[in-house]
Amino acid sequence: MKILYVVHDFFPRFYGGTERYVYNLSKQMQRMGHFVTVLTYGIEDSLDNYTRIIEDIHSRSYFYYGIPVISIRHGMIPADIGYMIENKSLEGAIEKIIKEKSFDIIHIAHPMRMSSCYRVAKRFGIPTVLTLTDFWLLCPRGRFYKPDYSLCNSPENGQKCIKECAVNVNVFERYKEAKRLFDEVDALISPSRFLIEIFQINGWDKNIVHINHGVDYKNIKPLSPVSKQQGDIIFAYTGVVARFKGADLLINSFTEVNADNIILKIYGNILWDMQMNNILNSAVKKDKRIIIKGKYEHSELPFIMSDTDIVVVPSTTLESYGLVVVESMSYGVPVIASDIVGSAYEFITDGVNGFLFEASKPESLRNIIEKISQAPSIINDLKANITPPPRIEEEAFQVECIYKQLS
Repeated sequence: MKILYVVHDFFPRFYGGTERYVYNLSKQMQRMGHFVTVLTYGIEDSLDNYTRIIEDIHSRSYFYYGIPVISIRHGMIPADIGYMIENKSLEGAIEKIIKEKSFDIIHIAHPMRMSSCYRVAKRFGIPTVLTLTDFWLLCPRGRFYKPDYSLCNSPENGQKCIKECAVNVNVFERYKEAKRLFDEVDALISPSRFLIEIFQINGWDKNIVHINHGVDYKNIKPLSPVSKQQGDIIFAYTGVVARFKGADLLINSFTEVNADNIILKIYGNILWDMQMNNILNSAVKKDKRIIIKGKYEHSELPFIMSDTDIVVVPSTTLESYGLVVVESMSYGVPVIASDIVGSAYEFITDGVNGFLFEASKPESLRNIIEKISQAPSIINDLKANITPPPRIEEEAFQVECIYKQLS
């Protein structure tokens, strides 16, 4: 089967949870004998390596660890490329790519910038699958938060976007296009029951198949069990360093704990958030226990996890899934997560194999960090109760069954 995976961003420049989802699934589908290609948008790429393929649309091809990737972009990137659902100016280029490759299935992992793929697929009669990896169809920010980073509970069909987020009135057209995409794709998948529930609450009640993200254990080196009784306790944050991810909450909570046996290592890069950069720089100057490690390669995770006692996923805006939770637990590393992280409810039992804290009560995270600093052996108990998350083979088998039903 020839499968096209469509995603808004991809490696090596971007390495968030959705990108890892596409990478892991693509590799496993290759092992199962399928031919895969990833189609993405080069939002931050220079045009130097691109060639024009049609009108103002340019493309380049490359391989990422054996996965063929096609990246397209406008010569002059539209200001609303990350906001509007449909981008008809891309359709000619997408049509040309699809016609040349003759795909059997088009699987959209994230529709931002690239959702017009489903319109082209319909013209060619190619079945389309959409994985809901966040709330972007419902919310232009993708995570239901307002400009002041406070939570929103519903877009109210776009009305609330105008009233509370000062979004342009074209949000109504955006909402219609989003709902049309949701209704017209042939199958919907979500890794999170939490995310499915949010869509249903908002009246988007088409059947969504729940399939947990699987872990590629082929690339995971089992960690030797180490009893934690004394010595420094290493807390780690991995991924995009941003306020909507709660990085500032974590830093503030950590600095409030008066203990000399704890260290916080922050792995990841800062995207478009100079205020977060200032928060980081200030924190490092004031608290020597905080160490900024910067951007990392996914291949470095085994080393990072071997040097970590507990991972913190402190999201303060709705986290539809949170692949960091699953990855960390697959290494046997327990997780502290906020109560609005989707995968936390799938895999963490509070106080048994990890901890959950209330995002609305920052002191609850501080209390957990303080508790662990006073009794490091808690980490041993958490580790002993971790059940390894599902394998990528399980996820791929379920997804393949959907492909076969549609083809």
